[in-house]
Amino acid sequence: MQSQAWRSFVAAHAVTTQFLDQQLRAHSQVSLEVLNVLTALSEAPGGQIRMSDLANIIMFSRSGLTRMIDRLEEEGLVSRVPCPDDRRGWFAAVTDKGKAALKEAQAIYEPALSKVWTSALTDQEATALSQSLSKILEHAESNS
Repeated sequence: MQSQAWRSFVAAHAVTTQFLDQQLRAHSQVSLEVLNVLTALSEAPGGQIRMSDLANIIMFSRSGLTRMIDRLEEEGLVSRVPCPDDRRGWFAAVTDKGKAALKEAQAIYEPALSKVWTSALTDQEATALSQSLSKILEHAESNS
């Protein structure tokens, strides 16, 4: 049963993220990966996060995040801000254009997520799933 639960989780995750990414790419200027970056930045104090911390939050390699931030900076969605207490450190900060792109993308993302995820689960099922996944995450983090 454990391996079946794992396979179901992996398949549900893959199908859901693929659907969300397709919807975002078709109807907004951002992908699901970009939405995750812009969301993390917009939820951070002052709209900015140290680059290394952002890489950990969105589960990207530092080099992969650097390339993404380079691209997003060219598009005007984010900017780099020097870290005041570390001359080698940088923050990524969401710009006004990035906030507008995030708002547009969220208008696509929320109904798409509801279509494949929220409408499939009762509140009780969602709570149980959330608790189970949190337990797995805590266990995995304590063993790494």
